[in-house]
Amino acid sequence: MAPPHSSTQVQIMANVMRAVAQPGGGAGLVGNGLGASFGNMAASYMPEISRAFGSANAEVFLTSSEKPEGLDTTDVTRFLSAVSLDPAGRAGVIVGESIYTSGLLEAHLSDPGLFDGTRDQVLRNIGNNAGTIEGIVGHSLADAAVGAAVDNENTYNDALQKKGDFVKTWISTGLGYGSVSLFPESRTGSAVGAAFGGFAGGVIGLAVDRLTDGQQLEGAKDQALYASAKDLYDMRDSVNQQTQWSTEDALERHYVDVPKQGASDTVRTAVNEGWNDASRFLSDAKERPSG
Repeated sequence: MAPPHSSTQVQIMANVMRAVAQPGGGAGLVGNGLGASFGNMAASYMPEISRAFGSANAEVFLTSSEKPEGLDTTDVTRFLSAVSLDPAGRAGVIVGESIYTSGLLEAHLSDPGLFDGTRDQVLRNIGNNAGTIEGIVGHSLADAAVGAAVDNENTYNDALQKKGDFVKTWISTGLGYGSVSLFPESRTGSAVGAAFGGFAGGVIGLAVDRLTDGQQLEGAKDQALYASAKDLYDMRDSVNQQTQWSTEDALERHYVDVPKQGASDTVRTAVNEGWNDASRFLSDAKERPSG
């Protein structure tokens, strides 16, 4: 398992994001065959990305990074938005978010001592973050569709399936996604849940399997999402269901005495709020055809 990100590595990632975020052509870097690489980078830096959105309970987003708050919110938003328009890049972002979310849920629900707060706070923050990140992806696609039809959904579906299969192979061998340790050591000095390797075959594996089904879009008929909004809402429903399922899996796996329906409702509300927040983050960070 690779060591945590150093301050220098986080700064390099911040510089990459800033380059892509630059107005007047930065997003064009994604179209130079780098979309998949940028998507993988986003997946590897999901803890730092999650902390960039300004949660009051940032400690919920576990990380062993030396510089967990090293990414700029505006640059992160514009970077994710640009990468989302590349099918392989989009797949990397979504798979990375889903894996990190499911891992966080399992870590926190199995060990309440990881965060000095309530389980509701944990569920709300994790759900809101999932909705925000995938909301940026969904809203960016919808914005792009205002002026041009979305014609790459089949490519995205294939990329998502391949990415999920590849990630499951990594997880089964204990390597983790993005070759980086996303979770810190516990207070006793042992890795939290043995990082991703300890979750092999557990909640993360289930999340990846469901993701490759739930995130499949309904094919492209050269029809703008702006006209029908169907795929946009399908994506919102998918991240919502995905996060609720991961919550239920973690509760069952670790015999946590929390009402499932209450936990699912908390997560659902938080994901929807995060999805709406994503539109605000985009409007604050860039010009939008629908804004």
